[in-house]
Amino acid sequence: MKTSYIWGLVMIIFLTLPACKNSDNTPTPGNTANQNLLKTWKVSQVLEGSLDITSEFIQYRLTLNEANGSKDFTLIQRDGTSITGSWDISTDETTITLTTSGNAIILNGVSISASELKYTADEQGKAGVVNLSFTLAPA
Repeated sequence: MKTSYIWGLVMIIFLTLPACKNSDNTPTPGNTANQNLLKTWKVSQVLEGSLDITSEFIQYRLTLNEANGSKDFTLIQRDGTSITGSWDISTDETTITLTTSGNAIILNGVSISASELKYTADEQGKAGVVNLSFTLAPA
């Protein structure tokens, strides 16, 4: 009786050792920043220098999708018009390029988290091209 109890205990230990060895709780590396991008974003703040012009961008939405190796975006601009195309992010994840009909919109100084997307971009203003600082939040 005592021998079968010991053999049973040895078998349990033997069978659980491989499972313990494989579960090292090490996170699997992934592209977290890109996964954080894949959603619809809305403006929470837009600055032209130190001037807050957020109210001019109430309709602004940026949706970034990725499926089957294809990266697509939809941008609803501040005037409500919509443009679509493909997007890509630099390897250092500081620049996003939106490409539509052969034109490129460059988003520089990109900072990405699950709750915030920040970047600067050039926009056509009344007096010419101006550089704007965007802070977006999930829509």
